[in-house]
Amino acid sequence: MLKKCLWGRGSTRLRLMQGERTVVMDETFEKVAAWCKPTMEHPIAIVLGSGLGSLGERVRVVRHIPYSDIDGFPTEAIPVEGHSFTVLVGELDGVPVVVYPGRVHMYQGYDALQVTSLVRHAHKLGCRSIVLSCATGAVGAIAPGTVGIITDQINLTGRNPLASPAGVAAAGLDSPFVSMAGAYSPYLSGLAREAASELGMELAEGVYAGLLGPSYETPAEIRMLGTLGADYVGMSTVCEAIMARAMGMEVLGIALVTNKAGCPGESHAKVLGAADAAAEAMQALALATIRRIGA
Repeated sequence: MLKKCLWGRGSTRLRLMQGERTVVMDETFEKVAAWCKPTMEHPIAIVLGSGLGSLGERVRVVRHIPYSDIDGFPTEAIPVEGHSFTVLVGELDGVPVVVYPGRVHMYQGYDALQVTSLVRHAHKLGCRSIVLSCATGAVGAIAPGTVGIITDQINLTGRNPLASPAGVAAAGLDSPFVSMAGAYSPYLSGLAREAASELGMELAEGVYAGLLGPSYETPAEIRMLGTLGADYVGMSTVCEAIMARAMGMEVLGIALVTNKAGCPGESHAKVLGAADAAAEAMQALALATIRRIGA
């Protein structure tokens, strides 16, 4: 069984399980690029966050898959505003993709295994790379409307999709102990930086703190998150990244900052409005990055 993990900036390691022996091999970015290169057999998976579903309108769709056909997805789930529950399989600017224009959240009462069902479905369809996008609040000085990449995460949800025998089995693992060092791919993040530079876009970078929600953060909680080193805060993504990492996928996290976290008057409607206002920049970065992955 082949498992892949990042080991510092500029290289990766493959852990090849041969019986009870583990063979560790260093890789160059060139091999990571070959691993990530999308084909019809290995498309790029893209999970769209609140208000970002319009990117799906650009997909040349060859197949629709209802979320109700996804193993482990809660069939009774109703999408929150700004989300849709139909998988789009096709091409985005000529690059093979599988787009998920909505997700469920643990604040809706679903467990970590259910909210990561999209990741497992993407892996089953052959995806080796996954783009996790999300609307976030800014913990520090990042201005609303800014697009950024996620370089690391702090999981404060108290949940983990691997914290059960069922989760370990669903990930195809023998052990739940997965390294999260370098969970957000330096290779894919580098392509996003190149894409932003090409577009003349100022790109934020930082650590994403995942909270359970659904209530927005108090000022005291935001001060705590700042002390912990967080730059963004949201209510998704962290468990998806854990599952993707466990299954050997390369992860790119793209955050759209919609509000200053901890300020009075926050609401989901305002988040959606801010996401809509900045959607063009978010889409431009995503498209330019996806083209580079496929180049």
